Amino acid sequence: MRRLVKSVFAASVIAISSAGAARAADNYVVVFDGAPADIAEALKKITYLSTERRPYPTSAAIRRVAREDVTRIRDALQAAGYFAAKVDFDLEDAEADQKRMRAVFRIKPGRQFKIAEHVIVYQDDEPADRPHTFDALKIKVSEAADGATLQKNHQAFLAALWGAGYPSARITARRVEIRPAENYARAVYSFETGARSNFGEIVFTGNERTKDDFLTKLKTWQDEEIFDRAKLVSYRDRLGETGLFSSVNVEPGPTDANGEAPVLVDVEERKRRTVGAGLSYSTTEGPGGRLFLEYRNLFKRGERARVDLAASGIEQSATFDLNKPLPAFPGDMYANFSFTNETTDAYNARSIMLGGGASRNWLDDRLETRAGLAFETSGLDAASSTLGGQADDRTYFVSLPLSATWNTEDDPLSLSRGVNASLRVIPYVGSDQFTRVEAAARSRTNFGSTDKFTIAARTRVVATLGSSLTSLPVNKRVYAGGGASIRGYGYQAVGPLDAEGVPLGGRSVVEGALETRARISQRIQLAAFTDAGVISPDAFPSFDRTVYVGAGGGVRYLSPIGPIRADIAFPLEKRATDSDFQIYISLGQPF
Repeated sequence: MRRLVKSVFAASVIAISSAGAARAADNYVVVFDGAPADIAEALKKITYLSTERRPYPTSAAIRRVAREDVTRIRDALQAAGYFAAKVDFDLEDAEADQKRMRAVFRIKPGRQFKIAEHVIVYQDDEPADRPHTFDALKIKVSEAADGATLQKNHQAFLAALWGAGYPSARITARRVEIRPAENYARAVYSFETGARSNFGEIVFTGNERTKDDFLTKLKTWQDEEIFDRAKLVSYRDRLGETGLFSSVNVEPGPTDANGEAPVLVDVEERKRRTVGAGLSYSTTEGPGGRLFLEYRNLFKRGERARVDLAASGIEQSATFDLNKPLPAFPGDMYANFSFTNETTDAYNARSIMLGGGASRNWLDDRLETRAGLAFETSGLDAASSTLGGQADDRTYFVSLPLSATWNTEDDPLSLSRGVNASLRVIPYVGSDQFTRVEAAARSRTNFGSTDKFTIAARTRVVATLGSSLTSLPVNKRVYAGGGASIRGYGYQAVGPLDAEGVPLGGRSVVEGALETRARISQRIQLAAFTDAGVISPDAFPSFDRTVYVGAGGGVRYLSPIGPIRADIAFPLEKRATDSDFQIYISLGQPF
């Protein structure tokens, strides 16, 4: 019983104290008298009295905290360029009709200084030919004297020193010297640079299964070139893009007596094997699945082998790819083999393809060009005899695939930024002779707070030169429709049909899509889209034929492995053979 009474009494005291504290926190109001308009709001956020982080129940407590706030205000004024500012504090008693005291900070900011001179100072004894002005390194600076601008100037000069052969350069201090009577200020930036250096040897650690010579060929500088830290960043990115490492750290070492700074590379290798799987579903293609196995670093120089198995209601395939990096080229050599079985409304085809070639990277790897040689043979069974379709036909082709791709996109599983534009030209000889030309592009832009909204677009144009539609094998005709083409229509169903509703395909196509996405929560995104396209039997696309339009919407769950997408689409140019709607479920954005 006695314990119970003590507990109740203690709880009562705490409650009374808390209530008193809450009331005491309301016994004053903060006033910034004379504060410049450009920083008035900022002062409310940095002073203890205005943020009311704790109650100050007495005048003495308020004055004690105000002394700290005066220092904070002076620092803020100087950071904004008011170097001659004066700040005083006064606590005014509450008047008879008022309940709260006035905590008044009286501010005389004076004139806002501008930087008339920028001075570089080195605090170590190294060669006298180091740059001593911003102009010497082609860095533009303004007259603004606020702290953020001065820091930006300081960092810009440091970055320029790193690129001018001083990998050990560092910032040591920064100050502003003023003459109030003349309204004059100069900024003094202090550095230590160490000796000027050239690139030295590369020292690797952690690459237990990867050869040093392969990693050395990825370097982004020439031997004995003046040291440039920006090239270290590019080199680190190249190492990361190999896919061989889970972590990469690249930094300069100390300059030796020969004026060379080694490059220290520390990596942690990934596991060599990756197994993955995916599932999809659409009303026209049915359920689909995919399984892949990737094996990296086969011969310890970045080689990659990959096996892909994919199956759906209309297509089953097995693909084997082998890739050999050529860092000095720079690019890759590749070889591939595939078997595909297609069972579509237009035809049945069993195809084998064997090919290989080389790719080369340009313009910081944003542009890739490819040239290859391929052989393929197909056994065909056309579903329609219209326009030359044949049953039990076999074709043989040798092709020379040529392509150029401009790619600035980010994560391929969760596309959010960048552009991908490509042009492919593939001459074919064999059972027929023709050239396929295809141009495609896709992009997206984000807007709104925290990039809440996205507008994405894509387009594809295909032309076939040198062969008539009747002589073109059915599996080499151009088709459109389906989840990766014009949503709302069945797979290959866009374009002319025969009397039984079998797709006839064409020699050319132009199609496009526009999609708007809105993130309504951290994990949920809604989408609305319109797709359109036209198939033509002519060599080049023609708009004098029916333009097929599909529209719909969907939801995406933004999972850690990429968006899980569910869309429903409706054909706006509906024919008797078209379904009322189509449903698509898969992993990843459509484009």
